[in-house]
Amino acid sequence: MQTNQGNMLQSLRTVQAFLEENAAELTDVVNTGARQRLDDAIAELSVHVSDQTGSALASQGATLKQYTLRRALLRDHMAPISRIARSDLPQTPEIEPFKMPRGRPTTEKLCAAAFGMAKAATPFAGVFIAAGLPTDFVARLEAAASALVDSVSDRAQSRGKRSGATKGLKSQLAGGRKIVHILDAFVKSALKDDPALLANWYAVKRVRKFTGRTAATSLTSTLPGAPISSTLSVPGPVAPSSTAIATP
Repeated sequence: MQTNQGNMLQSLRTVQAFLEENAAELTDVVNTGARQRLDDAIAELSVHVSDQTGSALASQGATLKQYTLRRALLRDHMAPISRIARSDLPQTPEIEPFKMPRGRPTTEKLCAAAFGMAKAATPFAGVFIAAGLPTDFVARLEAAASALVDSVSDRAQSRGKRSGATKGLKSQLAGGRKIVHILDAFVKSALKDDPALLANWYAVKRVRKFTGRTAATSLTSTLPGAPISSTLSVPGPVAPSSTAIATP
């Protein structure tokens, strides 16, 4: 979530808390449809925030999983087959599919090469098994390639869900501010004879504009023992007095 979006959500929750704490003075306001819409908007925003955060973490996890599966496919499956083919199979065009991919191919190209290697290895299964590979090495290779393909799909789905949550969050925040604008008219009318509480409302409904860094800087400057600003002038050395007694 972006900082300004977090500030907007915090503002909506603060407005909600204000209405709850001052329900006695705002009886007519808290029973309006606008108040109910505010509660519904905040509940939906909480779902969007949860989906956005959860999808982001799921996407990161899928990315790490993809790297792990990719490494395992190359190291544990394709490399042994390639080396055995180069050593024990006749040097004919038939061993072309057993060559390791060059560079850093895309996941799609890597998986295609793995499936091609599995198909090419099947007629020579006895040679590879005799060299030390397990009897089901072809099935294991295909399973490893399939798992890598699935991890790409999982990451794409997580990113799609996050994108949807982000769009919903933006839309719902805008709607929430419109609801506050409606409530503002009701609250001003209800508190016209209570300037202190009305001033509190003005502060509550405002969306804070500072970023996290600005807030941290402001807090630090008010704490005991905070570093003195570099703009403070430091007295220089005191010039000798003209009445100083000269030493003999």
